[in-house]
Amino acid sequence: MPATALTIDARWHELQQQRDPGWELGAITERSEAIAFLRRFENRLCIYCRYVEKLYGNYSFVVPQDERGGITILADDSARHETFHDIPAAAVEPTGVHILPGEAVGETGLYLKVPGEFRLVASRELPFQDGLRLLIERYRARGEHFLPVLVKGDLREFEARMPSLHLHRINTRKLAHGAQPSIDAIRGTIAEHLLGLFQRG
Repeated sequence: MPATALTIDARWHELQQQRDPGWELGAITERSEAIAFLRRFENRLCIYCRYVEKLYGNYSFVVPQDERGGITILADDSARHETFHDIPAAAVEPTGVHILPGEAVGETGLYLKVPGEFRLVASRELPFQDGLRLLIERYRARGEHFLPVLVKGDLREFEARMPSLHLHRINTRKLAHGAQPSIDAIRGTIAEHLLGLFQRG
C-alpha cells in the first residue's frame, strides 16, 4: 500500500477516535439561526454540484438577504487541489442520514439520524461521533468507504425543513475515471475536512 494511502487510512482511524463536537447550539427557531447552523459545516463537509459535476472542499455559502433567494456556493479557485472534476451524478448517492442539532431530539451537541441497515429496522438518533463510527464500520463491512458530502441542491430543502442536513456519499465504484490516486485524494480531503468539525473551538 502506498505511503499516501497509509496516511489517509490513519486520518480515517483518527476520525473514529475523536470525541463528539461539543457544540452548544441552542434552539433553532428562525431562518437566521438555521443559516448559522449551516455555516458551521462550511468547508467541513465537501459539497457536490451536479450541474458542473464537481466536488469542492473549499467554498463559501452565499446567503442572500432576501428570504426568497436561494443559498449559492462560491468555490475557492485557489484551492484547486481540493476541487475534483468529472464526478458523475450517479456516483453521488443519498444515504438517508441526517445531521441534526441535539436539541431536535432533546439532547445537546450534534446528532446523526442513521437509517436502519434493513428496510424494517427503525432509524436511530446517535451522537455525531457514534453515528460516524457506525457508518464507517457499516460501509467497511461491505468493502466500501463512507465518504459523506453535501449536495448543492439539498440546501433549498434545508431552508424548507430546518434544521437538518441530508448527507450523500461518494460511491468510488461509480467514478468514471476510477484512478486510485484520485480516489485517495478524495478520501483524504473528506477526512481532513471532517476532522475540522472536531477541532473547532
